[in-house]
Amino acid sequence: KVGVPTSYANTAYLSCTFQHRNFATMKSSEGLLGTIKVLASDLDGTLLNPDHVPGTGTFEAIEEFRAAGGIFVVCTGRDKGSARGVLKGLDIDKLPGVYMNGTIAQGMDGVPLKSAVIPDKVVQEVIAWGRANRGDASILFVQGDDHFVMDLNDEYALFMHKHLLDPYPAQVEGGWDVPNPKIPETVNLMRVICSPEKMAIVKPQIQELVGLQANCAQSLPTTIDIMAPNTTKATGLHTVLKSMGLSEAVTAAIGDSENDLEMLQSVKVACAMGNAVQKTKAVAHFVMNRNTDAVPGVVSLLSQITSALKASKKRPSVVGNGTPAIKVACFGGGGWGTPVARMVGQTLLHNPKFDTDLVWWLNDEIVDGMRLTDIVNAHHENPKYARGVRLPPNIRATADAADAARGRDVLIFVERQEVVKRLLVEIAGDVKKDAVAVVLSKDMVEISTGGLKFGSQVVADALGIETAVLMGGTLTGDVIAGHFAEATLGCANPDRTAMLLEIFNKPNFVVSSLPSVLAVELFAVLKSIVSLASGISDGLGFGFNTKAAIVRLGAVEINKFAMHFYPQHAVTNALHEACGWTDLIVSSFGASRNKCWAAAFAKDPSRSDEAIAVDSVPDGKVPTGLRTIKDIAVFIKKERVEVEFPFMTKIHRIISRRDPPSSLTEMAVPRVRRSDALKVCILGSGNWGTAIARIIAQNVDRLSDYQKNVNMWVHEEMVDGRKLTDIINMDHENVKYLKGFHLPTNLIAVPDAKEAVKGAHVLIFVLPHQFLDRLLDQISDVVEPGVMAVSMIKGHIVVSDGGQSLKTGSQVIAERLRISECAVLNGANVADDVASGNFAEATLGCSNESNALLLARLFNSKDFSVRAVPDVLGVELFGGLKNVVALAAGFADGLGLAENTKAAILRRGLLEMSLLIHNIFPNSKPETVEESCGIADLLTTCYSGRNWRCAKEFAKDPSRTWEDIEKEMLGGQKLQGPSCCMDVQALIEARGLQNKLPLLSAVHAAVTKQISPQDVFTTNGFLAPQS
Repeated sequence: KVGVPTSYANTAYLSCTFQHRNFATMKSSEGLLGTIKVLASDLDGTLLNPDHVPGTGTFEAIEEFRAAGGIFVVCTGRDKGSARGVLKGLDIDKLPGVYMNGTIAQGMDGVPLKSAVIPDKVVQEVIAWGRANRGDASILFVQGDDHFVMDLNDEYALFMHKHLLDPYPAQVEGGWDVPNPKIPETVNLMRVICSPEKMAIVKPQIQELVGLQANCAQSLPTTIDIMAPNTTKATGLHTVLKSMGLSEAVTAAIGDSENDLEMLQSVKVACAMGNAVQKTKAVAHFVMNRNTDAVPGVVSLLSQITSALKASKKRPSVVGNGTPAIKVACFGGGGWGTPVARMVGQTLLHNPKFDTDLVWWLNDEIVDGMRLTDIVNAHHENPKYARGVRLPPNIRATADAADAARGRDVLIFVERQEVVKRLLVEIAGDVKKDAVAVVLSKDMVEISTGGLKFGSQVVADALGIETAVLMGGTLTGDVIAGHFAEATLGCANPDRTAMLLEIFNKPNFVVSSLPSVLAVELFAVLKSIVSLASGISDGLGFGFNTKAAIVRLGAVEINKFAMHFYPQHAVTNALHEACGWTDLIVSSFGASRNKCWAAAFAKDPSRSDEAIAVDSVPDGKVPTGLRTIKDIAVFIKKERVEVEFPFMTKIHRIISRRDPPSSLTEMAVPRVRRSDALKVCILGSGNWGTAIARIIAQNVDRLSDYQKNVNMWVHEEMVDGRKLTDIINMDHENVKYLKGFHLPTNLIAVPDAKEAVKGAHVLIFVLPHQFLDRLLDQISDVVEPGVMAVSMIKGHIVVSDGGQSLKTGSQVIAERLRISECAVLNGANVADDVASGNFAEATLGCSNESNALLLARLFNSKDFSVRAVPDVLGVELFGGLKNVVALAAGFADGLGLAENTKAAILRRGLLEMSLLIHNIFPNSKPETVEESCGIADLLTTCYSGRNWRCAKEFAKDPSRTWEDIEKEMLGGQKLQGPSCCMDVQALIEARGLQNKLPLLSAVHAAVTKQISPQDVFTTNGFLAPQS
C-alpha cells in the first residue's frame, strides 16, 4: 500500500484525519477510538454472515466491549422477533436497539422509546399499487413481531421469509381476492419484495408513490422498506442516545448497505464492512474485514475499540477549557446548498467542538402544498432540490434570515449572487462581530468603482467580518451520491482555517487550503467562462483535440488575468489546486450548467437565453456564467486590455451574438518567418504520422521557405493486393492508417528509409518508439550534416542502470545523428480530429530560437496552432508520462467512477508528473505544464486516447493481457502506456519517490497485475479500500 505523499504535506491529504482508511490506520488511532463509548451495528451483512449466522467470536467480543464500559446497540431493518431468532446468544431484550430501520427504538434494559406507525393512506396506496403490479412484487406487513402477506402463494414474499429466517407469515384475511382486505390496524413497516432484476423499475415507482407521506429505503437487493415519516436508523439511534444522555460524538457505527448511510454519516467514527457496497465505503473512515473472514469485521472493530477504551481509562482525564461550542448557520437550499447543509449537519452531530444544531435558511417555497421549511423540519428532506436525500435530524430550517444568523459563529453562503446580496441586508444587524463567513457561491463577481469585486469582499464589506471561500470540482449530483470530490478552502487566518477544515473535510470530500481567499475565488468564478467555451465546442461537434486546447487556452488566460490584475494573490498558483484544474476539468467535461447551456446555444444561437435554459439546464434557469462573462468583458474593455485577453473577449462576443459560435477557434494567430527553401522528410506513416504529414504537405505547398515535395517513409505492406506506397502515391489516401482523408499530391510515399532522408534538411520522427533504434541504424550514415530534427514520438524513455540513467527519444536521436539538439513536438492531438480540420494545438520544445521560429512555421496552420517554448525535455517528458495517467483515467472510467473523482485523479496525476520531471531535470520549467503538451494533452488522452480506451477495457476484465487488448482494439497501432509504466517506475524507485508519487506507482502495480485497477484508487484515497 502506498503511503501519504509527503510532498502534499500542506494539503488535505494530511489535514483530513481519516483520509487513508485502512485497518493499519485504525490500529494507530487509539486516542480517537478511546473516545468511543457506543457502537451501533447493522445486522444482516454486518453482524451476520451470508448464512445469517454471527461470525466466530462475535458474542464474546460484544460482551468484552460491554465489560469495558461500552454500550452495544443493534440497528437493523428486522423486527425484534426476527432479530431475536438469529441472535440467540445475545439477550437483545436487555440491550438498547433500533428495529425496522428506526420504527422501533428501545433504551437500556429494553425500555420502549418509540413505536412509529405508517399512515393508513400510505398503506392503502401501496396495496393498490401491489394489486396492479402483482407480477413484479409482493408486499409484507409488519405489526410488532407479527408478519402478514396478501397471499401465501406470493413467490417473492415466501422467498424473502426463508431468506431472512423470519417466522412463517400469516395471510391477510381476504387477501387479493377482496376489495378491502383486513390489514392490521397498525402497520409499523411494509416491505416491498421483488427480484433484483426488477428493482430498477420498482424502486422509483415506490419512491414516487410514497413521496413525503412516509420514508422508504432499499435495505437489500430484493427489498424496499417503507416506514413512518422521519424514520431511519439514524433518527432511531439519535433517540436511543438521547435517552442515555449520550450523543453521536461518542458513537461509532458499522454497516454494509445504502440503508446504513445516514447512520454512518451521523456518528463520530463510521466503519464499513469489507463486503459493503461502494457508497457505504465512500463515507466510511475505516473499512473492516468482510463478514466471511476468519476474523469478521465487527469482531475486529470491537477488539480495537475495547482496547482503546481500556487504555483511555488508564490515562488521566483532561478538564475542558470551557470554550463555548461553535454555532453554525447555512444560507441556501438549492441544488448545491442542500448537500452542503447535509455534510455540515453530519459534522456537527459528531464533533463536540460544535453546537449540534445547524440552522439552515431556505427561500420558503411551496412544494406539494406545504412550506419547504416545514417539509425539511418534519421529514428531513428537501424534495424541491434533492428528493430522496435524507438530511440529518439536527438541521433546523427557517425562512427568517436574521434568526438564522443571530448568535452564530460561522455563516456559510451557498446562494446565487442576487440572493446573497439580499440576505446580507437582512442579517447585517444580527451578525456577531467575531463571526466568520464562508462563501461557496461561484457566481459572485461585479464591477465596482475600484475594479472587480468578488463575493468574499462583498460579504466582508457588508457584514464587517472575516470571510473565507470554499471552491472546487464539485458537481452536485456526484457529491450527493457520495462519490469522491475535492475542494480548496481560501482563508488567511490559520486558526480559522483549521476550524473550517474540521467542518467540511470528509473521507469522500477532501478539502485543502490556501492562505489567499481571492486566489481560490478568482479561478472558481472565472472557470465558468471556460465551461461556456467547452460547451460551445461540444455543440459544434468539435473533437477532444479542440476541446482540450480550448480548456487549456482558457486556463492559461485566467492565470494571466490573475497575474495581470492580482499579482500578490496569483503567486499561490491556485491553478494547480482543486479550485483550479479539478474545477476546470469537472465543469468542462462533466454535466455543468454552463457547459450544457452553451452546447445548446451553439446549435441554435437565434433562441433567447431563457428559452435555451429551459431545454438544457435542469432547473430551467439561465446559468450564472453568462453574467460573469459579461461583467469580465466590460472590465477588460474598461482597462483597455482586450488584445491581452483574446479568449475571454472571443467568448463574450459569441455569447452576446456578435460573432457566430463557429468562430470559437479564430483566436489563434500563426507564427511566420521566412528562410531558405528546405527539404522535409517525415519518418513514419501511421495514423498520427499521416495526419501530420498532411498538414506539413499543405503548408509547404504555399510557403517559399520549404521545397514543395515532402517525402514520407512508409513501412511497406500489402493492402488488398496492392503496395501501400502505391496506394498513397496514386490514390492519395493512406487506406490502412488514415482511411477517408485525401492526401496532398506533393506528399510522396517512399518505402526505403535511406532514400527518403537523402538531401533532407528537416527530419520529422513520428513512429512507434519500438522501431526507432532500427530506423536510426538505417539512416545515420546518409543524414545531412547539421540537419534539424523533430521528435513527435510520445512516451519514449530509455532507462538503464536500474533507473539511475535516463535518455529521452530526442536525446537518442540527437546522439545518433550527431546533432546538438533534436526538437520535440507534443500536444493535445488525436490524429483523426486533426485530419478532420478540427482545431488543435501543440507545443514545440526547441531551445534554438531561430530554429524554433522556422519549425513552428512548418507545422502551424489555421486549425493547428503551435507554440514554441525552450523547455525541450519538459515538453517531451509530459508527452510520455501522460500515458501513465491516461491508464489511471481509463481504469476510473472502466470502474464507473464519477466525474468529480476522475477530475481529482487527473489533477493528482498532473502534480505527480510535474514533480517527477523536476526531480529528473531540475532545470525544466514548471510553467510547461500549462502548455498544450501538459494539461491539454493530458485531457485529450484521458478522455479519448488509445491508452485510455485500452485501460478502460482492462479495468472491466483485469484477467486479460495487454497484448490481447491491443490486438483487439488498436487495429495494428501500438499501445505505449504499459511499457512506459515500466520505465517510469524504474525512475521512481531509483530515486526513492514511491511515497511522493503514489498514483504513478499504483498504476504500475495495476498494469503488472500486482494489484487490481480498483486498488489504484483505494490506495490513494479516492475510494474506500476493499478488505
